[in-house]
Order: sequence, then structure tokens, then C-alpha cells
Amino acid sequence: MAGVAGPGLAAPGRMLPGLLLATGQLLPVGDIHRLARTSTLIRLVVDAEGQVVDMGRAVRLATPAQRRALYTMYATCFTQGCPIPAHLCQVDHVDPWAAGGRTDLDRLAPCCGFHNRDRAVHPQRYELRRAAGGRWALTYLGMRPRPMRS
Repeated sequence: MAGVAGPGLAAPGRMLPGLLLATGQLLPVGDIHRLARTSTLIRLVVDAEGQVVDMGRAVRLATPAQRRALYTMYATCFTQGCPIPAHLCQVDHVDPWAAGGRTDLDRLAPCCGFHNRDRAVHPQRYELRRAAGGRWALTYLGMRPRPMRS
């Protein structure tokens, strides 16, 4: 059980049950138990400036901090051979957002408008893989021939 001791809080050598908050208020044990039962834990990943870089399913669009991080990781569109600079690209979910993709830094990559739209409409034309340094690489496989009708 948690306990708090300090000047003026309890008799010397005796602890009050609860948690002393940074505000100086005492949070009773009953409230701590209720919070533990009804709360949801979330993972929070921040960069050196304290900006959140993993957003999970909370938001669809990349944050400015995520964009800055991606621009340092990628020079161009993540489709191999595409020369469009990363800062002119859209931020793409490697797992489509509509299919449950997360807006986490390690699940995002810069993708030019053409390849982003084409991949959304024709996913079979692309192969996604992890490249060096944990970055994503998208390879264009080309048009697949349609079967001939008989």
C-alpha cells in the first residue's frame, strides 16, 4: 500500500495512506485504487524537445514533430527511384489508416502524391519492406498484365 510521510502530514514515524501529488494535495488510497481500475494505460513516445511522435489511432494526420523527424530520416519519397524531396511529399501510413494503421513514427514514411494515390488504388503494384536503418522502402513492381478473356 502506498504511503506518504512528511512535515505536518502525520505523527513522526507514521505514514498516511495515499499519494502526495506535486501540487501538495494528498490523493487517498481509495482514489488511487479507483483510478487503477478505471484507467487506460497508453504508451507515449516523445522526441528530445518533448514533442509526441507516436500518436497511435488518436489522430490520422502526422504531427509537425513527426514530419520533422521523417525529413531527417528520408531525403526523398520512400518509393525507390522517386526523386521528389521528402519535404514536398505527403506523409503516408505504411499500413493504411482505414485498415487500422497507426500514426506512429515507425509506421510512417514520406510518399509523393502520385505514388501515394497509385499505391492506394493499386496496392498489388508495390512491395513494402524495411530498408537499412529501420526505414521503409516501397518498390514499384510495375503493371501486372490482365488475364486474357477467352
